[in-house]
Amino acid sequence: MSLNKKINPLIAITGLESAGKTTFIHRLKTGEFKSDFQPTVGYDLSIIRKEDFRFDIVDLGGHEAFRTTFWENFVTSCQGCVFVFDRSNKEKIVLAKEWLWKVEKWVPKDANFAFFANKSDLEEIMSLDEIIEGLDLTKFSESPLKSFRIFETSSVTGKNIDECWDWMTKSIKRRMEAKPIMNIYAFELLDDRLEALVQEVLAEGDKKEKTEEIRQVFRAHSLKMIDSLPFINIDNFIVHILKKGDYYAVLYVDKDDEQRIARETGMTLLFESLSRIRRELKVDREFLIELINSIKYEI
Repeated sequence: MSLNKKINPLIAITGLESAGKTTFIHRLKTGEFKSDFQPTVGYDLSIIRKEDFRFDIVDLGGHEAFRTTFWENFVTSCQGCVFVFDRSNKEKIVLAKEWLWKVEKWVPKDANFAFFANKSDLEEIMSLDEIIEGLDLTKFSESPLKSFRIFETSSVTGKNIDECWDWMTKSIKRRMEAKPIMNIYAFELLDDRLEALVQEVLAEGDKKEKTEEIRQVFRAHSLKMIDSLPFINIDNFIVHILKKGDYYAVLYVDKDDEQRIARETGMTLLFESLSRIRRELKVDREFLIELINSIKYEI
């Protein structure tokens, strides 16, 4: 079976500290400007709804500790990404260039990527030509990314805020509505002793019985090889295995879906939650089912 709930697209907001990321999100959510935000510590999550879609917006802290800790995991899992650059701060252009091109490598190739030349309302700012040259933005013509756009923005005046949001959300919605749903028939979460913390069979009817049989075959013959197997074929199933830290995630999907699973990106959201789980704590089954919902599409 497939879970019925829709995936919530993730949009990652990146950029150095004080570039205006949080102010942009506030303007987007309320239509108003607010200037007295404190620097984001770690990351903040927001929800914005557009028509029948819910978009999850992650505001990634711009300080070095957060850039090196959080950015890659969120960016590699996003459906859209924004890099915000303070065009009034020429001193940071070298550092901004370094991180812009790191982000470009992390963004999934079919995701939307927008560059903001932000704070365009100020008088003493870099010209767009200076920014393009200083950040080497012409390289995007050679990038494998399918969708990239530059916006001159201002959260004070609202310049291009709605235009960027419409471009990004409409494109993401069209892309996701055209994608097939992956059938996830079961999943397991194992600890480092290969003992099951969670075992869930999502299949129904005849498929449920077959899934149980495949799980028994996997456990009987494959657990001893789990550290060296990214996946295994069993009849018409593909069993995907991914390890992070002390945990293993095991997914049972249709063999026909094998080419559609994005293991290194789609499963990141699942593993982001595992840092909250310790052996002495109860594993939240419903929470994990919600996370599985995040990887049922090709993303």
